[in-house]
Parts: sequence; C-alpha cells; structure tokens
Amino acid sequence: MRSQRISRWAAGAIVALTLCVAASSAEAQQKPWDQKAVTALAQKLAASLRDLRVTVRRNPQATKGSPQRQAQFRARDSLRLLVVTSQRLATQLKGGADMDETLPTFRRLQSLRRDAETDGRRADIPAPTLERITSVQALIDQLAAYYQEAPAAPASEAKP
Repeated sequence: MRSQRISRWAAGAIVALTLCVAASSAEAQQKPWDQKAVTALAQKLAASLRDLRVTVRRNPQATKGSPQRQAQFRARDSLRLLVVTSQRLATQLKGGADMDETLPTFRRLQSLRRDAETDGRRADIPAPTLERITSVQALIDQLAAYYQEAPAAPASEAKP
C-alpha cells in the first residue's frame, strides 16, 4: 500500500516537474555564447548524469514480468545513452567546439531526455532519485539558454 502511494506521488511529481520545466524552458532567456560557461555546465551535467545513473541502478527492481520492470529497464537504457551523450558534449566543448558544432549533440541530448522522462513516468521512482532528476533537468535548462536559436529576421530586413 505504501509503495503504491509513493508510486502515485512520484508519478504526480514527474508530471508537475515536466509542466514546470516546459514553462521555464519556454520563458528562458537566450544567452550569448560563452564557451567557458557552457563547457563548465556541460561538464557538471555529465558528472550529475553519472551520479544519477549510479543512484538509479541502486534502486530496487520491480517484480519480474511487470510493466513497471520493463519501464525501469527502458529508463535505465535511456539514462545510459544520456550519460554517453553528455560526456560527448562535454568533450566537444572542452576541445573548443562552438555552438554550431555542438548543437546536434545538444539536440540529441534533449531528445534522449524526453525519452527518459517518458519511460520514467511508467517506472516507480523513489524521492531521492527525483531530487537528482530535478538537478539534472536544471542543468539541461541552463544549457538550453545558450542553444536557443536567434529569431529569424523579418522579411523586410532580409537582403535580396
């Protein structure tokens, strides 16, 4: 009974977090590219994702054959891909790659985050793990401010 309450609470928390993140991402201000700051954020994100992966792997597994167990393994796999991609992004930035060079990697990171979020909604996530997820999402949001594309120039300002 207690486990079901925690599961419902966790699912509700993830949905609330997702709505808050979507709202904050939509309102995020674009920041001018700062190689040093972006590199530091990417390195911190890679470390946080590695820590999150360790935490998730320590969580108890659901009963064999249950849909939650399958969701746990999908979420773990998505998290593994997130770790690899975040490390790739940090390595690219540390090597001097600029926004144009790292944008595809960052977009892939965002896509993997959405996949992990979807899988995580179906899994039973303990509260300490949710706290780590929140801190990782905050880092991704901070990076996203640097990767927002500049608005297109109006047609009247476009050169022929």
